[in-house]
Amino acid sequence: MGMAVNSGLDNEQIAELIERTDIAEYIGQFTELFEKNGELWGLSPLKEEKTPSFSIRPEENVFYDFSSGKGGDILDFIQAYHKCSFPKAVRLLCEYAGEPTPDCCKRLPCTKVIKRFRPHADRSKSCTAKTLPEDVMAKFERDPEKLQVWLDEGIAPEILEKYQVRFDPLDNRLVYPIRTPSGEIFNLQGRTLDPDYKAKGFRKYTFYYKMATLDTVFGLAENAEAIARKREVIIFEGVKSVMQAETWGYDNCAAILTSHLNPAQLRRLIRLGIRVVFALDSDIDIREDGNIKKLRRFVRVDWAKNRDNVLEPKMSPTDLGPEVWRQLYERRERLH
Repeated sequence: MGMAVNSGLDNEQIAELIERTDIAEYIGQFTELFEKNGELWGLSPLKEEKTPSFSIRPEENVFYDFSSGKGGDILDFIQAYHKCSFPKAVRLLCEYAGEPTPDCCKRLPCTKVIKRFRPHADRSKSCTAKTLPEDVMAKFERDPEKLQVWLDEGIAPEILEKYQVRFDPLDNRLVYPIRTPSGEIFNLQGRTLDPDYKAKGFRKYTFYYKMATLDTVFGLAENAEAIARKREVIIFEGVKSVMQAETWGYDNCAAILTSHLNPAQLRRLIRLGIRVVFALDSDIDIREDGNIKKLRRFVRVDWAKNRDNVLEPKMSPTDLGPEVWRQLYERRERLH
């Protein structure tokens, strides 16, 4: 086996790292997945397509992309998605899993000296995040009938307006801006209103623009004042939960837009230097998240745990209404 070459880890260590990392959770950061005949399917994150041809076999922890012909384990995916070498893929996976970075992936002092005196390359075309105009939402509709979907789920009209929730008639989606922590709009996310989206192979939630890394946390910009005042941020998976909780008086909420804290988001939360309360969906055990484990070294981490199994699988802590949410929040426990 040659996979350990220049990776800083031996074959056994790499195999263990691959085995204990859920490939579906990792790839779920880049495309929405749905279950079909025991496999997970979605639109390829490696190539533009309209018909889902990207497959994951959870039991084997492997993927295959029919559109590009690429497949393998999570390290194969990382190399294909990030277009990087094997050693860098190992480093990225270690960062994702909250593991120590292999020594070979760290720059040597002499390399830093060489880089210091090397002529600067023109990076004007390598921007990974494009700032969108503040009036980008003006092209979408304020359709009361379509917005009623979220009004019926307990979100107040003023909260929908605060987060600029609109309707996209072309894609039949609710759409809202995704901002950087400093407040610039850099992407849009949509939530389909098609009840048959799974059968049709649509994503329930989708980003309108491609991005290299999800390096923001939804709500940090909009709720910065409340978060700073309360010295606490409540972290949900999705945008809808943030809006529901704020309707009920919890204005210090944010969302990581996936089920797993990634390294970029980890750094964002460390910089805040305040208590972080995780309120992820009921089937997520945050004790198994390597980056949340790492976060505990820097700030206090609490967990609004699904006590007594009051929530069904894949439910958000806000799905059963304000009373259940308050109970889960008030009985949160510190993660040691």
